[in-house]
Amino acid sequence: MTVRVLPEPPRLPKPAGAVRAFWARHPRLVDSFVAFVCLLWMFDDGAGLRIPQPVDPTWAAVTLIVAATMLVRRSRPWWPLIAVAAGGALTTDHFIGVALACALYVLAANRSTGEAALGAVLAVVALTPIPWRGNGIVYAGIAVTAVVLGANVRIRRRYLRALLDRTEQLARQKEQEGRLAAARERTRIAHDLHDIVAHSLTVMVRLADGAAAVADTDPDRARSAAERIGGVGRDAMTDMRRLLGVLRDGGDEEPATQDLDTLAATFRTAGLPVEVRRQGSEPASPSLRVAVFRSVQESLTNALRYAADARQVLVDVDYRADPIVIEVADDGRGSGAAPSVGARQGLVALTERLALYGGTVDAGPRPEHGWAVRVTLPQPREATDG
Repeated sequence: MTVRVLPEPPRLPKPAGAVRAFWARHPRLVDSFVAFVCLLWMFDDGAGLRIPQPVDPTWAAVTLIVAATMLVRRSRPWWPLIAVAAGGALTTDHFIGVALACALYVLAANRSTGEAALGAVLAVVALTPIPWRGNGIVYAGIAVTAVVLGANVRIRRRYLRALLDRTEQLARQKEQEGRLAAARERTRIAHDLHDIVAHSLTVMVRLADGAAAVADTDPDRARSAAERIGGVGRDAMTDMRRLLGVLRDGGDEEPATQDLDTLAATFRTAGLPVEVRRQGSEPASPSLRVAVFRSVQESLTNALRYAADARQVLVDVDYRADPIVIEVADDGRGSGAAPSVGARQGLVALTERLALYGGTVDAGPRPEHGWAVRVTLPQPREATDG
């Protein structure tokens, strides 16, 4: 038997920016450290740092002022440079290059490169006595290096800030898109629930009213209506289970049946004289077939509610046209809805549903009497090779 020895997982290196992050979190500590370093040059006697030694009072005053300005170098970046240039001009026997580097670095990191270059030129000129001495070259090199480093840090900060702003913008945009998607989904679910519940309950209420009216005089007819109520209720439960399955698993909700003849037969049982006429073949798109079915269903539900004494309700579906045209017209007289039936939101929901497909809904009274609903649905465009 062969035993396979897995290699040890590589050890993760320590974060390279840990020290940098520490200093970034404690800016006052950094400023105090810089001020302390500048203050050490109080003990410079021209040949180097010597502690202890007698201190030149003028040079001591200069280093104290320069160190003090380093404490406010972030908010007042010009102050340290002015103090360095003025103090170095007064005491030319001492080296002030460290303070010059700190002052120019913070100026370039917090202001524009042009300002930093101008400050570097003025400081080097002020620190270099006439005639030209060797310290002038040293100060010029220090100035160029400090300005380049400070400008690089400023550019990096600006780049990181832009990345953070972009990240926050994308996060807000994603959150907003999520909210819009959730709102659209809630609207779609509300429309589907309305289509299922409103249609089924409207038919069941009408059948129940009819069964109660003929229960004594025509028991067989009342029994048939009661059986039909049970069938409509079972169909509604099936559609509801399908909708709940869509909410759980995803996908597009499809009615248990999309047969317009079966739908018309259900409304005829409820007492609505429906006639269906179709021209052309049904579209291949399942979602478009659902849209056609829901359009006819909502129009017939409204006719059942409001078209009193209608002698004919004509459903005309023309699949040949582009867009598809669906017309549902009745010749009944308008009336109020039955008690506890409908919230007059069906056509609004239908309009919002069909808007997803680029469709339109027009509803209004007919010239003589009755009501008509006209729906248009664009035909899907087939992709062509080009």
